[in-house]
Amino acid sequence: MTDIEYAKAIQMKATVANLEMKAALTTEQQAQIGQDFITDVAELSNCDSKQKAAY
Repeated sequence: MTDIEYAKAIQMKATVANLEMKAALTTEQQAQIGQDFITDVAELSNCDSKQKAAY
């Protein structure tokens, strides 16, 4: 994954998380959305690191 693809993937996940936050009815839902976003970004980072290490 190129740096541009990585940035676009994070930007897309941030946009989705932002929309979900606006639709969330409770702070618990917002907390879960935030945790999910962090997990998604960490997974992207791990995949990106593994791909770079393979080269």
